[in-house]
Amino acid sequence: MSIDDTGCTGSLVTRLNIVSQQLQQADGAHPRVLDTAVVVLAVLTLCLPDLLPVDSSDSGPDKLHLSLTELPLAATLALQAGLMLPLLLRRRKPLMTFAAITTAFVLQWSLDVGLRADLALFLALYSLALHGRLPQLPWACAVTAGAMVLVALRLSPIVSPGDALFFLLSAVTAAIALGLVIRIRRAQLAGLRERAEQLEIERDQRSKLAAAAERARAARDMHDIVGHNLAVIVSLADAGAYATDSAPDRGREALNLIGDTGRQALGELRRVLGVLREPRNSTSPEPCSARNQASRTSAYCAPASERRAPKSPITRQVTWTD
Repeated sequence: MSIDDTGCTGSLVTRLNIVSQQLQQADGAHPRVLDTAVVVLAVLTLCLPDLLPVDSSDSGPDKLHLSLTELPLAATLALQAGLMLPLLLRRRKPLMTFAAITTAFVLQWSLDVGLRADLALFLALYSLALHGRLPQLPWACAVTAGAMVLVALRLSPIVSPGDALFFLLSAVTAAIALGLVIRIRRAQLAGLRERAEQLEIERDQRSKLAAAAERARAARDMHDIVGHNLAVIVSLADAGAYATDSAPDRGREALNLIGDTGRQALGELRRVLGVLREPRNSTSPEPCSARNQASRTSAYCAPASERRAPKSPITRQVTWTD
């Protein structure tokens, strides 16, 4: 096969898939319209030719038609209606459709009458394999095989029963196989859609869990920031109040340290909230510089002989004499 042939085949398959999707969408929106269209098309192609007069010099299917019994127009219309009208319910009630069409089919061939509308039996069998319950299919196959035996016996003056039965059973097998193949394909597509929906739900759940974990981490960070800095501020305030009377310079230093600690706490809170607003492309900031604040608090509260100037850039070095 050449490249051009492959491209043409791929284009044809693509177009057929597009047409199939459009038909499925239209069928989903208006299911009864498609059923009615199928019945109308079957009536036009199968029923109308049987109502036209047949020339005795014809051969082929018309010759076969002449070898069977001819019924009045009203009886022919009644049999055609019994074969065609149940197709309107072939998807909603496939078993009832098959039973009604099989009854009309057996009645027709019991009267030794042949109609082109008999193809409705294969369409009903296809619909049963596609839309019906699978345990019902073996019984339908057995009933259909019995009906095909009746047809083969009626056609024995023209075609050998073996050849007729082989052709008819082959058509029955093709109808059932086509219905089962389409049913399996739809089940596979439904499984894929269900799997995709399940994956989407799991993705949403993972996103919610990640968001909840991020909120919990932010809550812990803010708790650490606020709790630690408030503890430092309370300690500095108590120490400053104690030292105000004896050493006013140490009281002022305590006030400065309280302001620095509050500003540092606000800056750390802003950093945590900024991480929540933006994607986390880097490691999260430390919730608080506990060592620096602890060293500053210890340096302030220590005796003058052991006190050292704090190394933090935001603190001030204060010296005094007792």
